Amino acid sequence: MRNETIDTLAAVGGKATATGVGMTGVGWFLSNEFFGLVGAFVAVAGLLVAWYYKREANRRQVVEHELRVARLRLGMRSDTDLGELSKDD
Repeated sequence: MRNETIDTLAAVGGKATATGVGMTGVGWFLSNEFFGLVGAFVAVAGLLVAWYYKREANRRQVVEHELRVARLRLGMRSDTDLGELSKDD
């Protein structure tokens, strides 16, 4: 997956967590066990989704960093080994 997709999914997980916490609060306020349990479930599910995709993003960043360091150690540029964009060949 692309980094933007992973970041978007992690943000959705964070929003789901906030929604679940809100539903839990409403359930507690109304003393309704159904809202409280559903809210707690949504909060935990959102937390797990956010955790998973943030972990994947961190893994991808570690791999990209290691590749950049390896390129720099070989004397190459960290972003690309192509010529400058302003030069016409």
